[in-house]
Amino acid sequence: VDLMQPGPEDVICDPSAGSCGFLVGCAEYMREHHQKEFFKAGFEQYFSNDMFMGMEFDPTMIRIGAMNMILHGIEEPVLKDVDALSDANSGFTEQATLIMANPPFTGSLDKDAVDKEILRVVDSKKTELLFLALILNGLKKGGRAAVIIPDGVLFGSSKAHKQIREELVDKH
Repeated sequence: VDLMQPGPEDVICDPSAGSCGFLVGCAEYMREHHQKEFFKAGFEQYFSNDMFMGMEFDPTMIRIGAMNMILHGIEEPVLKDVDALSDANSGFTEQATLIMANPPFTGSLDKDAVDKEILRVVDSKKTELLFLALILNGLKKGGRAAVIIPDGVLFGSSKAHKQIREELVDKH
């Protein structure tokens, strides 16, 4: 969070929110580094209702994440009960100015369950590559992301690994 320096104009997203640790960390950063913003008309409302969004498919984690956010002053957390990689989340395009995530990267998915827009970016079943493609789709122009990924994403030799690197270098 310190590295990314979230600002008062950001729309911050974690597409694999879990307990919402990144979102809460960003909220704490805002309170510590942008205290004056909270005195401006409308900012508290924006902070509490619109600045943060998360996605999670585990109902228990949604409850834990929502409680965590509420306890940290985000009164109306936007937590979508959705598998971030599925067609049900196909509207997640150019919505966030800052994405922070620690997505799952231990498995692979059935391609039929993955949003086709994500597969256009990277043709893979590997979750780490699919989440990275989702994140790139979800960023607004000029947006930025901090994502925890295995080193294989940067150095893997498969066609999909090369495809995601080309996307990063050529378009981002």
